[in-house]
Amino acid sequence: MADAAATAGAGGSGTRSGSKQSTNPADNYHLARRRTLQVVVSSLLTEAGFESAEKASVETLTEMLQSYISEIGRSAKSYCEHTARTQPTLSDIVVTLVEMGFNVDTLPAYAKRSQRMVITAPPVTNQPVTPKALTAGQNRPHPPHIPSHFPEFPDPHTYIKTPVSDEALGLCVV
Repeated sequence: MADAAATAGAGGSGTRSGSKQSTNPADNYHLARRRTLQVVVSSLLTEAGFESAEKASVETLTEMLQSYISEIGRSAKSYCEHTARTQPTLSDIVVTLVEMGFNVDTLPAYAKRSQRMVITAPPVTNQPVTPKALTAGQNRPHPPHIPSHFPEFPDPHTYIKTPVSDEALGLCVV
């Protein structure tokens, strides 16, 4: 059962967090984030006074932390979109934490605790490359009667009619 949780927690990549690195950059990115969360969980356990922990326990706590952070992100995004914005603000996150039952007044004291462990930044990994959209033709500049603060015209193939013959489509007209 722990193997299934480890596999699901690795971004659905089908590789366990303890196995060799995948050749897929997206999988490597998710595994690096997962390992960082495991280090955070381990350091929190050390701060709490634990000297050791079973791997299954650390995996379970890592999964819980990942789910908690994901839920904060989803809820903050929802509040952000509700107010017609595209980027969440600090107030969206604060409202999210309050709605989830977290006492935000305790955050400053927690951040200034004396026994906290500082975790160094993880090695830089290349984020998965998002493929560029297909472009066809040259974008036209705005005519003089359109203000310059308006967005650029879309690719010409979206609004210019291109005649297509039946032969090009492979249709047989009888």
